[in-house]
Amino acid sequence: MIVALVSSGDGAATFMAELGKKGNSHARWNKICDKFEKYCDRGGGAIISSYIGLLFLLVITVLSIIKLLKRN
Repeated sequence: MIVALVSSGDGAATFMAELGKKGNSHARWNKICDKFEKYCDRGGGAIISSYIGLLFLLVITVLSIIKLLKRN
Protein backbone atom coordinates (compact mmCIF):
# COMPACT_ATOMS: atom_id res chain seq x y z
CA MET A 1 0.00 0.00 0.00
CA ILE A 2 2.86 2.37 0.77
CA VAL A 3 4.48 1.61 -2.58
CA ALA A 4 1.21 2.43 -4.33
CA LEU A 5 0.92 5.76 -2.50
CA VAL A 6 4.51 6.74 -3.26
CA SER A 7 4.10 5.68 -6.89
CA SER A 8 0.94 7.74 -7.31
CA GLY A 9 2.69 10.74 -5.77
CA ASP A 10 5.56 10.36 -8.21
CA GLY A 11 3.13 10.12 -11.11
CA ALA A 12 1.31 13.26 -10.03
CA ALA A 13 4.57 15.16 -9.61
CA THR A 14 5.71 14.06 -13.05
CA PHE A 15 2.41 15.18 -14.58
CA MET A 16 2.67 18.60 -12.96
CA ALA A 17 6.27 18.97 -14.11
CA GLU A 18 5.25 18.14 -17.66
CA LEU A 19 2.42 20.65 -17.42
CA GLY A 20 4.84 23.33 -16.24
CA LYS A 21 7.25 22.48 -19.02
CA LYS A 22 4.81 22.39 -21.94
CA GLY A 23 1.68 24.11 -20.64
CA ASN A 24 -1.89 23.27 -21.70
CA SER A 25 -3.47 25.26 -24.49
CA HIS A 26 -6.97 23.89 -23.84
CA ALA A 27 -7.01 25.12 -20.23
CA ARG A 28 -5.04 28.26 -21.19
CA TRP A 29 -2.18 27.39 -18.83
CA ASN A 30 1.06 28.86 -20.04
CA LYS A 31 4.32 27.04 -19.66
CA ILE A 32 6.44 28.38 -16.82
CA CYS A 33 9.77 26.63 -17.28
CA ASP A 34 10.88 29.19 -19.85
CA LYS A 35 10.60 31.88 -17.14
CA PHE A 36 11.84 29.89 -14.11
CA GLU A 37 14.51 27.60 -15.52
CA LYS A 38 16.43 26.96 -12.28
CA TYR A 39 13.23 26.10 -10.43
CA CYS A 40 12.25 23.58 -13.11
CA ASP A 41 15.76 22.09 -13.18
CA ARG A 42 15.70 21.57 -9.41
CA GLY A 43 12.20 20.14 -9.63
CA GLY A 44 13.39 17.69 -12.28
CA GLY A 45 16.23 16.60 -10.01
CA ALA A 46 13.79 16.12 -7.16
CA ILE A 47 11.53 13.97 -9.33
CA ILE A 48 14.48 11.81 -10.42
CA SER A 49 15.58 11.30 -6.82
CA SER A 50 11.98 10.51 -5.88
CA TYR A 51 11.85 7.75 -8.50
CA ILE A 52 15.16 6.38 -7.20
CA GLY A 53 13.65 6.36 -3.70
CA LEU A 54 10.61 4.52 -5.06
CA LEU A 55 12.89 1.92 -6.61
CA PHE A 56 14.71 1.41 -3.29
CA LEU A 57 11.39 1.14 -1.45
CA LEU A 58 10.22 -1.48 -3.94
CA VAL A 59 13.44 -3.48 -3.52
CA ILE A 60 13.19 -3.34 0.27
CA THR A 61 9.55 -4.43 0.13
CA VAL A 62 10.33 -7.39 -2.14
CA LEU A 63 13.25 -8.46 0.06
CA SER A 64 11.05 -8.25 3.16
CA ILE A 65 8.36 -10.40 1.53
CA ILE A 66 10.95 -12.97 0.45
CA LYS A 67 12.39 -13.08 3.98
CA LEU A 68 8.93 -13.55 5.48
CA LEU A 69 8.13 -16.38 3.08
CA LYS A 70 11.41 -18.20 3.82
CA ARG A 71 10.63 -18.44 7.56
CA ASN A 72 7.72 -20.82 6.96
